[in-house]
Amino acid sequence: MRPINVLHLRDTHEIGGPGKTILETHRAIDRGRFHLHLGVFLRHGESEDSPFITEARRFGMPVHFIKGGHAYDLRMIGRVIEVVKALQIDIVHAHEVKSDFIAYLAALFHPVPIVTTLHGWIGNSFKQRLFAKMDRRIVRGFDRVIAVSRRIEEELLAAGVPGEKVRMVHNAIVVERYRRTGRGGILSEVIGRPIAGPVIASLGRLSPEKGHADLIDAMDRVIRRGQKASLVLIGDGPERPKLIQQMNALGLQGVVHLPGYIQEPQRLLEEIDLMVLPSHTEGLPNAALEALLMEVPVLATRVGGTPEVIIDGKTGRLVSAHSPSELAAGLLEFLSAPESWKQMAMQGKEMVKATFDFQARTRKVESIYAELMKELA
Repeated sequence: MRPINVLHLRDTHEIGGPGKTILETHRAIDRGRFHLHLGVFLRHGESEDSPFITEARRFGMPVHFIKGGHAYDLRMIGRVIEVVKALQIDIVHAHEVKSDFIAYLAALFHPVPIVTTLHGWIGNSFKQRLFAKMDRRIVRGFDRVIAVSRRIEEELLAAGVPGEKVRMVHNAIVVERYRRTGRGGILSEVIGRPIAGPVIASLGRLSPEKGHADLIDAMDRVIRRGQKASLVLIGDGPERPKLIQQMNALGLQGVVHLPGYIQEPQRLLEEIDLMVLPSHTEGLPNAALEALLMEVPVLATRVGGTPEVIIDGKTGRLVSAHSPSELAAGLLEFLSAPESWKQMAMQGKEMVKATFDFQARTRKVESIYAELMKELA
């Protein structure tokens, strides 16, 4: 009996949390039972050497390009069908709104089981809110819908997705990759010069829903209270120009640093004193898992699946979203008592090791694929 062929669809240039999950699943999955392929959406003329594609090739994952003239070129549906037929794909697995649409429409024209992983919906603009509303309807027609947190599972059920189709599978992390080495100097290398400590960092795409503007505002309040610290925003994205403008307007040029996208941010975690996740919305943040495994305390907003990782007062601290004042209070609390926060991080590390191991997650995904094929046989 041949292995089950799965085509993962992903629309991104950067690796990010969902991309990292796809690649690590390819590495961890039982190759005797499953063969994973990657379909990447590109506009004609776009580079085929993005960080995500380069990393997929390094992992040995077969990459197939789904090209179109623009972001929602309907010809991409035909291209997906061509790949499905040529590779004898048994399951198509989508990972965000765009790949949900394409997978759903492709399956209408060429029946194939479809799965999606829901990391949460983003609503920064009218267009995104409209697409999210449409996606809530479309995912009802998928054969399986994977929620990355209990909160997302609740949202799916509220959106009318039948309960028998929903499976909750937490994001996870390859635990053995995160160990302290005692080496330093990487942070000053990526920034271009040494910076003052304590070092407060945030890791994630520079996009409005990540709440970086709130964090810069909070940092300004902390500095005005006479505290000394540096803030490093690790990542890139459309919000970068606005964040630089905000930083300059507040006179924080020597305090806030934006080194850009870094492919392996865990190398920096040994030099970070506090990880802050000021998001307005989240699925289940990989950055929190990574920080805790590296014994870095976490301050985060109480959104999405974050409270399933950061238990307030035990594995970290939680504050309200959209609240620079609460973020500032959290920063001041950390700066006044860093050792108690370190103890929370150590508790968080043990919790992540016990609950969010990637091998266990992969076995759950394998069971979903196998269950689906048996059901549709």
